[in-house]
Amino acid sequence: PTFSDGEKMKKATDIHRKAMDLVDRARAEKARGESRQAEESLRDAFEKEREAALLVVKEEESEPTRSVLCRSAASLALQVDKIREAERLISLGLAGNPPEEIAEELRDLLEDVYFQRHLQLRGIMLEPNEIQLALAGDSVGFGVTSVPEFTGRVTNMEKLLYRTAERKLGRPYRDRGAPKADLKEKFEVYLTVPRAASFAVTLRLGHAAQMELPGMNWAEDIVDEVVDCFELLSLNDIETLSKKIDSKPYYRNFIGLVRSIAPDGKNVRTVGITTVHKGEERHIALREAPRISIEQTLEALPKTEPLPLGAETPEKEEHLQIRGTLLFADGRGGKDEIQIVDENETFHRVSVPEGLMDDIVRPMWKTMVVVTGSRKDQVIMLHDIQQVKE
Repeated sequence: PTFSDGEKMKKATDIHRKAMDLVDRARAEKARGESRQAEESLRDAFEKEREAALLVVKEEESEPTRSVLCRSAASLALQVDKIREAERLISLGLAGNPPEEIAEELRDLLEDVYFQRHLQLRGIMLEPNEIQLALAGDSVGFGVTSVPEFTGRVTNMEKLLYRTAERKLGRPYRDRGAPKADLKEKFEVYLTVPRAASFAVTLRLGHAAQMELPGMNWAEDIVDEVVDCFELLSLNDIETLSKKIDSKPYYRNFIGLVRSIAPDGKNVRTVGITTVHKGEERHIALREAPRISIEQTLEALPKTEPLPLGAETPEKEEHLQIRGTLLFADGRGGKDEIQIVDENETFHRVSVPEGLMDDIVRPMWKTMVVVTGSRKDQVIMLHDIQQVKE
């Protein structure tokens, strides 16, 4: 049937509302752990939203509705792995006369489309005990990238794999030194030759035959665990993540390492991870580092032990931020402390919580950093630390 312009807009609006209802249903189903139903609802939402967008796509005078619907449909297409459909819908949205803000969002989605294509293996055989790491940004070309941007992320991904292996094996958090020799013999990390995607490499977690138990493959389990935790953090599901990593030192370490692997927004705008689980590819694309600080993630969790009746509420600590050079570190006496020298040549003692010194703080030695913390007596308790990129 043919519709007048007003009828098209009304019909498109009705279909869009149904699509959004399906998106809400998918979120609720995912929260209940009904993954398959959530995927089906999301696919149905995409079909509805695409129908709404195509209904008004030729009506340029209907801006910004037509470009908003194209953007929404393209976003849903990416979520259900219909990359070609997303590319087509973005092109239709940009072909009209969208407001500049919507046009920028469509261009950002187009970058996601291109990066999703790089995340796909496309003939590369990936084993369940392997992770493909891909980078895109100003410092990344076709098969080439800046050495520091690449080596730092690969090194931290290796640390993350070993830390996850130690945690899954029930070992206490390791404050100092390299992983024990027996762990490296069982879980050696290997690296493939870089491939000309955006820039992609594969990390393989090797394992010894004696580590195999009936019905369990340790290397695959560790890879799955790392990707599960990445996904939870990308969704900002801090509560579920904290239950999965129920040790505070391991939790702090995970947050800190992911932040060092995540994009900086310019030199590397996107970091992608691809694995294979039960024969199907899994893709995670990080476009920004977690915005919440390391200690805030812990503070944001529900308190399981309320204050006793009649107990006084603790006084608020003095929160502060210091910019300076990290020059000294002291691990004597079982306490990790560093010193920051600010621009006025003032020395600040900073106490580093367990889980951060070796993997997160030590690599920043002799660099400019910004420390966020709270003062207690004469020592600053570290809440967050970030390296300043010149």
